Amino acid sequence: MTDVMVYWKDYEPNANDSAHPLHWHSNSPSLGDLIAGDRLWVVTSGKSLNYEQEQAGFLVAVWVVERVIENPGDDPAFPSRKYGYRIIGDETESIELDEPVNVDHVIRSDRFDDTVAVGRFLRGPRRLNDQRVRLMRAAAGPQMAQKWLVGRMKDEG
Repeated sequence: MTDVMVYWKDYEPNANDSAHPLHWHSNSPSLGDLIAGDRLWVVTSGKSLNYEQEQAGFLVAVWVVERVIENPGDDPAFPSRKYGYRIIGDETESIELDEPVNVDHVIRSDRFDDTVAVGRFLRGPRRLNDQRVRLMRAAAGPQMAQKWLVGRMKDEG
């Protein structure tokens, strides 16, 4: 199983479900090689969340990959010439956290002080090793565990 962290620059909290489809578009060969069951750890900035800690990284979702396809080019925001792959998340297995979780201490290396915006060093996908995955899960704590057990994606009612 492969775990990859991606940075969602334009994440919109509290948007309706159509604004958060389980599609990730990329031209990265490493994302194009993902298979069913791999996971995308979706991180955004405090700035996107309108949080005081604008530069910090926050975990907002963990998507389980359903499949990866060539981008059909049917979404004008993600033209196939620029984004070669569409990663489709499994709606049953993926979770979106009710409250974003600060994971900046997990993802920020010693090379970047805490005044550097998370988007400056998370421009491309980052593969997570087992230790980082454990740290991300620990940071998300009970909220992630509860969502994984009972909630999955946003409530449907």
